[in-house]
Amino acid sequence: MGVVEVGGIRGPTEAALKRLRLLLLFGGGITLILAGTLGWLLAGAALRPIDRITETASAIQAKDLSRRINYSGPGDEVGRLAGTLDNMLERLQEAYHGLEKAEAAQRRFVSDASHELRTPLTTIRGNVELLRKMGDADPVTRAEALADIAGEAERMSRLVADLLVLARADSKLELKKEEISPVALLTDAARTGLTLSEKVSFLAGDFSIFEGYKLVGDADYLKQLFLILIENAFKYTPAGGEVRLEARLNGSFLEVHVIDDGIGIAQSEQPYIFERFYRADQARSGEGTGLGLAIARWIATEHRGTISVESKVGEGSTFTVQLPLAQP
Repeated sequence: MGVVEVGGIRGPTEAALKRLRLLLLFGGGITLILAGTLGWLLAGAALRPIDRITETASAIQAKDLSRRINYSGPGDEVGRLAGTLDNMLERLQEAYHGLEKAEAAQRRFVSDASHELRTPLTTIRGNVELLRKMGDADPVTRAEALADIAGEAERMSRLVADLLVLARADSKLELKKEEISPVALLTDAARTGLTLSEKVSFLAGDFSIFEGYKLVGDADYLKQLFLILIENAFKYTPAGGEVRLEARLNGSFLEVHVIDDGIGIAQSEQPYIFERFYRADQARSGEGTGLGLAIARWIATEHRGTISVESKVGEGSTFTVQLPLAQP
């Protein structure tokens, strides 16, 4: 048997292992810190849109519908969610503004209607009190008071009828539309207009040239539209003046004109005359309700048409209605 003993210096190896152990401990710690920091930053970046969504939702509770998330990151699930919420908020803001406008219009409408009804009611109440006190002592005054009461009652009836039409318009009333003859419609409106003219000459054009053409709409409402314009022309045309009802073809449209040589409308007032209860200057105040032209515009719009006016003070006005013809 032989014995072999081998010896070596272990100092350098142990020193290298010690350095490696220290390097691994130090490097592992740094790596752990870097990984944690990077994970925290990535998690924050990923959750930041969620924070924006939360802040935006809190702002919406305070009725600040103008706030948006404005996400600018990648188009992942969170990005798609943020974009969807922004689109939803845009629609909500538009709907909310629409409701605000509708509410303001409703308040203005109720206020104007109350004001318009208050005047005839005051007149009626005053004449009733006069009749109670006077009795039959003065037949002439009694007849005048009764005439005032009847006139104001008729005015209230017209106002209530106009308000009913506009209420139907606000409730999105669906008109019963069918094919109608422009010849019959315009002839009927001209015939009724002729019975309404008293101190003003009324002339109607030749409507037979529209034989074979058709309109799609509600005949009663279209006739009301033309009569509103005709009566309006009578109201603001002095005695001895002239009102004309004319029509012509303009491409695929029937163009109807109501022309008068009355007092006219100032240029500054023309953009507002189709608004509800709008009254121009005192010369045009008359006994109307201020609703006729608003109703006329609604009827024209419901028939996919338009209504416009051209006027000069002292020279008269021309109201033009364009209605689409039915396809042959």
